[in-house]
Amino acid sequence: MYMDFSLSPALIIMNLAYVLNLIGLAVKNILILRILLISGQIILIYTGYVRGNWIVMFWNTVFLIINLFRTITLLLERRPVRIPEDLGDIYEESFFHMTGREFMRFWKIGRDFDFKGGTIIENGEASPNVFMILDGTAFVQKDLRTVAILGRGGFIGEMSYVSGKVPGADVRGDGSLELWAWKRSDLNKLKGREYSLWVKMQQALGHDLVVKVNRMSEEKPGKNAGLLHKAEFLKDS
Repeated sequence: MYMDFSLSPALIIMNLAYVLNLIGLAVKNILILRILLISGQIILIYTGYVRGNWIVMFWNTVFLIINLFRTITLLLERRPVRIPEDLGDIYEESFFHMTGREFMRFWKIGRDFDFKGGTIIENGEASPNVFMILDGTAFVQKDLRTVAILGRGGFIGEMSYVSGKVPGADVRGDGSLELWAWKRSDLNKLKGREYSLWVKMQQALGHDLVVKVNRMSEEKPGKNAGLLHKAEFLKDS
């Protein structure tokens, strides 16, 4: 029995497509993977046309459309995003774990919260929100004693959210504050919808807690304390 191992030009081209698909599956870069798969699928569509194989043409056209869509989406997601000037310091100091696009997506989950003074967080009562101060000053009070002063960029209620426990102190604002609020329910939904972004949010909250703990261990806040020193803890109030 004679077997013909000769390769026609169309067969050579078709095998080239499979080689591209194989290389694509081996690379780690998702964009390069998509480009290689698109190249292989275009070749398979052509060889399917030349050989009159409409099934190959149909399915590879479907795969091509899907990969083109995902590639365009990926390129759009990688475009640099402009962060508003009034949020630049907050992004650089508190949300540097995120890309600019991730930060803006996370920021838009929250909303402006109009606060006219009084208690923001009450000791022993869980708040439905996690807050960040955009303008003004808040005071953390325990046993009628001010233990911390929070300014711009300071989180409020993040310790309770991270630990899952009720707050152990009151947080008050003597005057009107400009706050940004995220609902806890929205943050919990984020975990299931965009887990990687939720993890980076946890890193931002953890960073804020570390800053506060470090400030607690200092005798005095620095005179030139910047946004990273947003929690100015007082030993004797």
